[in-house]
Amino acid sequence: MNKIIPVLCLIFAIAACGDDNPADSGQPVVNETFNLPSGSSEDFSFTIDTDVQQNVILQGEFSVENGSIQMAIVTESEYQIWREGGTPTVIYSTDIVSGDTFSFSIDDSDTYYIVFLNTGPNTVTVKAEIFLLSTAEPEI
Repeated sequence: MNKIIPVLCLIFAIAACGDDNPADSGQPVVNETFNLPSGSSEDFSFTIDTDVQQNVILQGEFSVENGSIQMAIVTESEYQIWREGGTPTVIYSTDIVSGDTFSFSIDDSDTYYIVFLNTGPNTVTVKAEIFLLSTAEPEI
């Protein structure tokens, strides 16, 4: 899916990463369980500086109890477009799902947002473990 659909609610639950859990080697971006009422959204931001970080990978997994959600990852400028009611271009997104596992590289310096949207009628519980993996630029 290439766009975030603006909605009033977001509720989700995110499940723990499986055997490929990067917790021991990455920086946590989201590592929690939370409830989201119908008609709400929850977002988490992180910043990439490719002058310092190389081979950046965002890797994670989430699961939802009592419903389904949509999740998207956008740059800061696209996040502002969404907050103002527009339709942003996304880096990664899901359809409305009860969970997802993903891993992809990020090549540009920017602030990014992971946005969870609840379009359903019920409060959901989301459990998410999402980590940022990278190598540092060697000092010269």
